[in-house]
Amino acid sequence: MLSDIWIYKKNEKIFFIILVILLITLALQNWMLGVLTAIVIAGLGIIIERNDYKQERILLAYLDELSAGVEAGTIYAVKNLPLGIAMIDENRKFVWANGVFRSWLNAELGEKNHFKDIFTNVRISKIWGKTGWYDFNYEESYYRVFYKFISPTKEDGSSFMVFYLIDRTDMALAIQASEAAMPVFGLLRVDNISEATQNMTDVEKSNLLSDVDEAILSEFAAYDAFIKRYGVSEFVICLSRESLSKLMDENFSILDKVRSIHTVNRIPVTISIGIVESDTTFAKQFESAQMALDLALGRGGDQAIVRIGKDIKSFGGRAPTSVSSTRVRVRVVAQALREIMQEADRVFVMGHGHEDFDAIGASIGVTHLAKVSGKPVYVVLSPYEETSIKMIKVLREDSELHSLLITEKEAIELLTDKSVLFVVDTHVPAVVAAPELLALAKKRVIIDHHRRNPSIITPTLLTYMEPSSSSASELVSELIQYYGGEKELLPIEASCLYAGLVVDTKNFSVQTSVRTFDVASYLRRSGADTKLVRDMFSVNVETVKIKSEIMAHLKTVDDHIVFAECPEGTQQPQIVAGQVADYLVSVEGIRASFLFYHQEAGVVNVSARSDGSINVQLIMEALGGGGHMTVSGARLTGDVTVEYATQKIIEEVRKQTKEE
Repeated sequence: MLSDIWIYKKNEKIFFIILVILLITLALQNWMLGVLTAIVIAGLGIIIERNDYKQERILLAYLDELSAGVEAGTIYAVKNLPLGIAMIDENRKFVWANGVFRSWLNAELGEKNHFKDIFTNVRISKIWGKTGWYDFNYEESYYRVFYKFISPTKEDGSSFMVFYLIDRTDMALAIQASEAAMPVFGLLRVDNISEATQNMTDVEKSNLLSDVDEAILSEFAAYDAFIKRYGVSEFVICLSRESLSKLMDENFSILDKVRSIHTVNRIPVTISIGIVESDTTFAKQFESAQMALDLALGRGGDQAIVRIGKDIKSFGGRAPTSVSSTRVRVRVVAQALREIMQEADRVFVMGHGHEDFDAIGASIGVTHLAKVSGKPVYVVLSPYEETSIKMIKVLREDSELHSLLITEKEAIELLTDKSVLFVVDTHVPAVVAAPELLALAKKRVIIDHHRRNPSIITPTLLTYMEPSSSSASELVSELIQYYGGEKELLPIEASCLYAGLVVDTKNFSVQTSVRTFDVASYLRRSGADTKLVRDMFSVNVETVKIKSEIMAHLKTVDDHIVFAECPEGTQQPQIVAGQVADYLVSVEGIRASFLFYHQEAGVVNVSARSDGSINVQLIMEALGGGGHMTVSGARLTGDVTVEYATQKIIEEVRKQTKEE
């Protein structure tokens, strides 16, 4: 319309010019007629101009009305759009927000006018001056927030940021429902069916198997899961992520239900479960589920391992590991080790850092295997010898064994591609005595008795792990008996192995089986000197005083948990802490003890002991450590304080005991 008015005005001027030219022409012919015509034209011009002015007034009034309407409509639309809109200034304070924004977030900008008061999960410093989006949830609603930076229009002007909220609650809930319904793949295995059914009649065995099957099938049926037997004691499971979450919340109560099934010979039946939650193919999920199941079995069984992405969560692990009476596997492993030794040019052996008697004893036992095979062998020690200083001193004073002990630097100089590195009494790469040597060695063998940790040394030529065994020294001693060869154990070698056996069984009071005593008998026959071993464990008067001081300041929680701390500067703190912790769990009513001690600057260590009713391994794993069900430990580094560790331990213990 405005363009039409402009054209009209332009044409009007042209017509006026033409009339003037015609009037002049007429006046030149007849001046009177020209004057008369000029008067008429002037009158008509006045009339036309008045009409034009009137029309312009009408048009301007219309435009003003239209503009006001558009402005009002715009304001209404902005205030009532199905979008939350808000603006903050350079001071990170809200200067304006529409009604939708206020109603969605229950925001009264007069009271809560700072950005961080409303968007609690976003740091404004990270998004100021940028354009983008992020997701935000408030109470039970979900929003997607788009933000845009508005630069100042003048040099001294202010800058702002505008936020647009889109309600995506319906979509978020739909996605959650879809994810909750996604299938999860798992494997289940009965751990010890052969041991549990020993000496049973066919009827008793059949009844027991039926009870186990009923417990497993009915439990998973309650979660709408698909479960199918594919072997004598193996099952495949498929359930939803929502059902898996419920199982995790209930700490996999099926483990307790199966364990509680009555057996004639009083050996409880246990199961192990491996489950994976992943978006990969079913083939990959099966592999991951198998790895999770192997991890559960490697940790002693009676537990569930759930792999969620890269995270691994463990549940259960309350039953003692069943001990197999057969030594078939020992014989097979011994034969495999002989073949590995024959192909090696040199053999290196190491345990964990801060080696204890078991790590040193098992290492000395492996050196015997290497000498039987005629291979040069070395024991690589960590820089921290205070824990087993007495045993190391005895070895260094021996004419035949003193040359076995070398440092990591010396080992690296001797290492070749054909060399084999044995790691005993641990399988966690972060805690080995010589981490650089481990990284360089191409051929590795693991011999360990600890429950399997998610972090394990890979790759290996052979991994021999028996969580049911009392110690690494027991495992190596059994291998020596089946290794063959004419070379007999030296008395000092037998003594070191015997010392490792004694320390991890607490003088044969825990984690012992028939096989443990068989090994002890073999070592005594081989010349193990009990007096020498006793001297290795002897302490002086000052140590006795320190122990008394520690126990004088111990703290008891829930009447059955004990905490204590070794004073800084304590000599051989690991041994002292372990001995005090061992003693405390022998006190009536005490189920678990936790001793803190200082060995390195900035590091606090924990020695954990249990009477068997509490799994201290799971507790220490929560602090980054590990070990056995009754004997475990951890190293606290960084921001982990004694206070935090104490509170974490209390929470984990209560989590285990609340089900009792």
